[in-house]
Amino acid sequence: MNEPQGQDPTPWELLRTMQQMRDDLRADFAALGARLAEMVTKIQYDADRRADELRIKAVEDDIATMQRERDAERQETRNVRRLALTALVAPVVVGVIVAITTSRLGL
Repeated sequence: MNEPQGQDPTPWELLRTMQQMRDDLRADFAALGARLAEMVTKIQYDADRRADELRIKAVEDDIATMQRERDAERQETRNVRRLALTALVAPVVVGVIVAITTSRLGL
């Protein structure tokens, strides 16, 4: 600060300067308070995180259940195909055996 020598600030200038500093400080604290009001507390963050983990676990459980159901349906489909194939092939095989047997016996 380049002030001329021998000129001290008057008490009114000091008062105005201090008031301006006080007003600046209040504005800064108000801005800080507004920013802090937007922040999330650690407790709230942890609670949100636990809730997210519970949701993810529920989705994972649902997926596992759906996979088990799908595997069971696939197995059931295989069994039904096997039964259908047996139901179609068995009478033909029995018919062929009966035809061969009757032709050998000469009936």
